[in-house]
Amino acid sequence: METFDFNNIRSFRDEEVNKTLRELISDEGFLYILRKIFTEERIARLGTELNDVKSVYDFQSKYISFYVNVLIRLSVKNFTHAGLENLDKSKSYLFISNHRDIVLDSALINELLYRSGFQTSEIAIGNNLLIYKWIENLVRLNKSFIVRRDLAGKEMLQASMKLSAYIRDTVVNRNTSVWIAQKEGRSKDGNDYTDTALLKMLNFSGSNDFVKDFTELNIVPVSISYENEPTIESKIAATYSKLKGEEYKKSLEDDMKDMGRGLYNMKGDVNITFGKPLNEDIKTFNTIKNKNERFSKLTSLIDNQIYADFKLNKANYIAFDILNNSNKCLKEGKYFKEDETKLKVQCKKIVSSMTGDPDLTEKIFYGIYAKPLINKINLP
Repeated sequence: METFDFNNIRSFRDEEVNKTLRELISDEGFLYILRKIFTEERIARLGTELNDVKSVYDFQSKYISFYVNVLIRLSVKNFTHAGLENLDKSKSYLFISNHRDIVLDSALINELLYRSGFQTSEIAIGNNLLIYKWIENLVRLNKSFIVRRDLAGKEMLQASMKLSAYIRDTVVNRNTSVWIAQKEGRSKDGNDYTDTALLKMLNFSGSNDFVKDFTELNIVPVSISYENEPTIESKIAATYSKLKGEEYKKSLEDDMKDMGRGLYNMKGDVNITFGKPLNEDIKTFNTIKNKNERFSKLTSLIDNQIYADFKLNKANYIAFDILNNSNKCLKEGKYFKEDETKLKVQCKKIVSSMTGDPDLTEKIFYGIYAKPLINKINLP
């Protein structure tokens, strides 16, 4: 396997933490954000406190976990989880999850791991989000590594090979778990699916033994569900443009706004379910001779666990009934009529604030909520 220098994409190590924190606390862009949250007196104390932070664990346990729990108290009604009993605290895993929110998906997964006595995972983050140096420093302190999104051709291939090698080295050699989304970008239309190209990227660093290469990564599918989509307006806009055959133009400012909405908008009930490691299933792939069939089979294994483990909410059932002009889920007691009325009011409010065909916009809104139920119904 080719040897790569990971220094420009890797997360920061313990010996780099204190120096980077001192740089952060003197960065005017970072201070601008802090001043929106804290008083000058608190910021001064923070600068002193950070001198005592000597490791990534210190930083995550003393600051990141505290902030994530503040967000949970402010914007989440009930935060539930399942499946951690399937995992071994002494092992590392490659967590592949559906992707609903830019920041919160990985933040909540790491918070659950931390609370439950597991090591936190490294986090894949696109360089398109790192618009300021202080953001890059902050996320790399928080165990994030960088995925290049701005390359093409041979440069993209080389970057993908390097990324693959970094993920494998992290899981296999450093015994540290990794989180990565099942495809580039969030699910915009409610349809969670794994991009086979992701699995092929992971295989770049393998030994050409499909079963060995993927079992050593210890893949665990993870399913994330939010009762209320916190950034539904931008998701509707992106899906609307796609259906109309138009380019959806999004600025760096749009990404920043969506990051903020995802963090602070009300999300209702949130659930994260960790699936079972796929190794035993992958070991049966030796009977499949065609490599593309193996990738297709692995893609389906990940998708099916995510669909099966997705925790459905009332909105999913209501949207399904509305789109199908039925009352099937209502008759099954999945929701009450007043719940339907509330969702319809919410839909009308959002649709009235957007441009374009209101009927199509409304259909997209309900489709975002209905698709997880449809995927679950269609499970083999």
